[in-house]
Amino acid sequence: MKSTINHFFCFLFLFLLSPCFSQNQEIDSLLTLLSKDRKDTNKLLHLYLVSDLNETIGNYDEGLLYGQKAIDFSDELIFDAEQEKDAQTISYAKKFKGKAYNNMALIYFGQGNYSASLKNHTIALEIRLSIDDKRGIASSYNNIGNIYYMQGNYAEAISNYFDSYKMREKIGDKPGLATSLNNIGSVYRIQNNLEKALLNFQTSLKLRKEIKDIKGEADSYNNIGIVFNDLKDYSKSLDNYFISLKIRKEIDDKSGISNSYMNIGSVYASTKNNQEALKYYFLALEIQEILGDKAGTATICNNIGTVLILEKKYSNAESYLIKAKNLAHEIGHKEYLRDAYLGMTTLDSVNGNFKGAFENRKKFILYRDSLDNEETRKKTIQNQMTYDFEKKEAVATAEHKKELEKQDLVANEKSRKQTIIILFVAFGLLLVLVFSGFIFRSLRITRKQKNIIEKQKNIVEAQKLEVELQKLMVEEHQKEIIDSIMYARRIQRSLLPSEKYIERNMKRLNTKKVNK
Repeated sequence: MKSTINHFFCFLFLFLLSPCFSQNQEIDSLLTLLSKDRKDTNKLLHLYLVSDLNETIGNYDEGLLYGQKAIDFSDELIFDAEQEKDAQTISYAKKFKGKAYNNMALIYFGQGNYSASLKNHTIALEIRLSIDDKRGIASSYNNIGNIYYMQGNYAEAISNYFDSYKMREKIGDKPGLATSLNNIGSVYRIQNNLEKALLNFQTSLKLRKEIKDIKGEADSYNNIGIVFNDLKDYSKSLDNYFISLKIRKEIDDKSGISNSYMNIGSVYASTKNNQEALKYYFLALEIQEILGDKAGTATICNNIGTVLILEKKYSNAESYLIKAKNLAHEIGHKEYLRDAYLGMTTLDSVNGNFKGAFENRKKFILYRDSLDNEETRKKTIQNQMTYDFEKKEAVATAEHKKELEKQDLVANEKSRKQTIIILFVAFGLLLVLVFSGFIFRSLRITRKQKNIIEKQKNIVEAQKLEVELQKLMVEEHQKEIIDSIMYARRIQRSLLPSEKYIERNMKRLNTKKVNK
């Protein structure tokens, strides 16, 4: 078995190192840009990104270093911008100052330094509230809830989770809503309200599939597996764990991979398959130690110690349980302390150290009761009721607003129709006036033309009459001439011999000539 585990460790070490190269290249590129950056917002952005990338790959010291540099530089930008009254730069610098504090808080959280993490998240929240960065505010509430959850303060945890959820509802942040549902489900699961826990996890999974949040899907499958493990449905539990592990390997989520290994190991431990349980626990432990995750390391060490007790390897079990207890004390995690003292109680009992078992049992009960007491449950229920009431009130307000809007729409529609009718009537009257004006103008023109025609007709008739008079005068004159001519002709005819007479006399004269 030892050689098999060593083989896994060698493979895992190479597997973990390979993805870091691309991110290290990004960091190197950003550092090159930083060496050329002027004192402006680009430099602030690059400082933050270097810190963020270092946090992602678990290079916490560099992440903290550049996070602090980003904070210091943002203060310089804010001071200069205030002198110049540059509101845009002030807002930008404050936003990234909040992001830098948030990133440093995440690093401290990863290191298990919850007090430092809470301090930085609180500062980030104050900055985000001052600039009304709603998305950032929701994120800060969620992150603060995570710290309280890790400290076993579930009432404060769920209170912050609900604050985050309500803000994310307002801004329509679906990825954030899925995260909040997941975290609220985790609190219900700790308090053994498995039905509500499963409902929240499944709702979160559905939402994450809808928005194609691959990493979130893996987390939801993992949490659904935890609930089925609590319900002792180990087959369904393993199915969900292996789906989660497959996704986490595809996206190279090292912390998630470790978490999946640990949970798979827990199922095998529950089914008494100790060898498989230890195999997956050691795979998880190797990753957590590389990442420097104290909380994760404490959990896995406790699990390994518990299985080793069953394997009757008491000396090895003790070393892992002590390590788990020390790490849990270091980070102040009550849940892990509870589990560590339970493991120590079991170990002392099998070793016959009943005094030690009694002392450890008392501490186990102390931490167990501090985590799950009536007051804590009441606060959780109160938070849920407060949220439900606010949600119902919001729905009622929304419905009332909708009804008012509907009434406004009806009134506006009625007013619009009246306006349209008035406009149509006015338009009709305008058309009548225009048409009347056109007819009146046409009548005037027609009357004017008629008058002109009448005048022209009168002129023509007068001219015709004059022509007729002239014609009569001409005819009368012609008649007088003709009468004169006829009269003269009659006189002429009466005085001159007729042609026959002349002709007869000419013949007579001609006859006389011949006879001579």
